[in-house]
Amino acid sequence: MTELTGTSAPAPAVVTPLDEHMGLDIARSLARKGVTVYGIDADRRAPGRHSNACRFVLGPSPEHGRELEYVEFLERFAQDLKVRPVLYPLSDLHVRVVSQYRERLLPLYRFVMPSAATVDSLLTKDGLAQAAASAGIPAPRTLPAATPAELEVAAETLQYPVILKPVDSTYWHSEAITKLLRHGLLAARAKVVLCRDRAALVHAHDLIAPADNRLVVQEVIPGEDSRLAYMAAYLGRDSQPLAVFAGRKLRVIPPGFGSASFVRTFHDPELERLGLALLQSMGWQGLVGVEFKKDSRDEQYKLIEVNARFGMWDGLSTVCGVDLPYIAYRDALELPVERLPSYRDNVIWLDWQRDVRAALAYRSRGELSMGAWIRSLRGDKMVAIYSREDWRPGAAFTWALVRRGWERLWGGASDHRGGS
Repeated sequence: MTELTGTSAPAPAVVTPLDEHMGLDIARSLARKGVTVYGIDADRRAPGRHSNACRFVLGPSPEHGRELEYVEFLERFAQDLKVRPVLYPLSDLHVRVVSQYRERLLPLYRFVMPSAATVDSLLTKDGLAQAAASAGIPAPRTLPAATPAELEVAAETLQYPVILKPVDSTYWHSEAITKLLRHGLLAARAKVVLCRDRAALVHAHDLIAPADNRLVVQEVIPGEDSRLAYMAAYLGRDSQPLAVFAGRKLRVIPPGFGSASFVRTFHDPELERLGLALLQSMGWQGLVGVEFKKDSRDEQYKLIEVNARFGMWDGLSTVCGVDLPYIAYRDALELPVERLPSYRDNVIWLDWQRDVRAALAYRSRGELSMGAWIRSLRGDKMVAIYSREDWRPGAAFTWALVRRGWERLWGGASDHRGGS
């Protein structure tokens, strides 16, 4: 791909929020091309603030009803820059807010994304199920469960095991849902509740619905976690793919229904066909990721979810041959883009602190030996967060992990002494 040229400085970019995965990956990619990157985040302790690839900016979060405050901050920030930067919203909520306020933000920022209605349809489980059905994409059966009557229909209709989950993943970020962790129902950072029979489903619903009844019940796709596959892509303004790459999510944390800790790139024309068919049926534009699982009963891919943004390990694209952040940058500026560059198979993405925990969890289930885990780490790889050229975010992240572990250790010891 042609590098940026010319006498004037390239347009800057803004990533928001500046987390330790997506934000850092985009900043590092663009900084290598000479682009100035600003990372806006509400967390003054974000590891990315120490990066030499971006400039940290403390700003508000759109969470807890502060969407308008966040948008007004973005407006002021761009006005102070006196140039239209390329904007990368990097969470479901940030994407939704930018999409909803596009008429205010587009005169100040450059970004490519579909309509707010299309974004919302893919970010909600019921909307995604309807989109899959309309496009003829195989997907697990999903039924609403907001009311006792809907729950009864789901409990009698669906095949067990099933999962109970929110219509929108952000609904389980609330304080009320977080308190349910203390009941042992929801694992930390869990996205779903696994219910192996009717009694378990009813119990979970009775516990969660009073806090938030925006729920659906979905049949579980059988098969080991290594059957999870993910296609990341960038589609232009005409909904034609400009870049695609794919990886197998070979380990996730927590096992079964968690997010990736270890990924390996591969090619699968059927995965690409299904993912693009879904996206193009909805007129998608911009960065996106589509997750499937290959059903062990019929060996068909079944749709799991869509990320309406740059994903946690999509930075692997910069290592395997498809620089998604830079492709998105150039297309936002309406510069030429090499269409569908090739990428290498068997390139690894690894998050050390997550994958160690995942390996231990799989080992306890008898699904992975420590020798097999060590052997899996061999090969060309990208390590999340850590970088030799940009080492300070990794050091800050490691120190934060050590500090939290120390606090838990001494907190537990203090509690033990106090109760004896």
